[in-house]
Amino acid sequence: MTIKPVEEIIREIKEHYDREPKGWRVLRGKDPRGHYDTYISSSKFLWQMKTELKNPYQPVGVGTMVSDTSKKIKRIMDTGDPLPFAEIYPQTKDIAIIAMGIGKYSPESTDQLREIISSKQRELESNLTASLNKLLSREGLYMGYI
Repeated sequence: MTIKPVEEIIREIKEHYDREPKGWRVLRGKDPRGHYDTYISSSKFLWQMKTELKNPYQPVGVGTMVSDTSKKIKRIMDTGDPLPFAEIYPQTKDIAIIAMGIGKYSPESTDQLREIISSKQRELESNLTASLNKLLSREGLYMGYI
């Protein structure tokens, strides 16, 4: 498990998407501390990102590839209310990846995924949260979540 900035995770996801553009799912919800948990799955892999919005279109955060997808994960990824999203992930000074589409929003479903993933990778949630808090502090966005 390697935790990376969301810009690197999105680049990794795009590389997978370019090879296999069918069967993708996006699920978002908030964790107990108020951070956004976003799960993106292909037919083979699942990524988790923890983010806060720097502005309405640019998230800051961290993420990791967490597992292969199972039928149970795919079912959870399909639950929730429709959620349109449009986000910009800068890659270099002149290049950005724009992610747009319709995903699902369900804090209950993201809680279920967090439980499944945490049982396999106990340190993931705390490592992602700690990494996000450091990043938010560097960006001047940390507000001392309670």
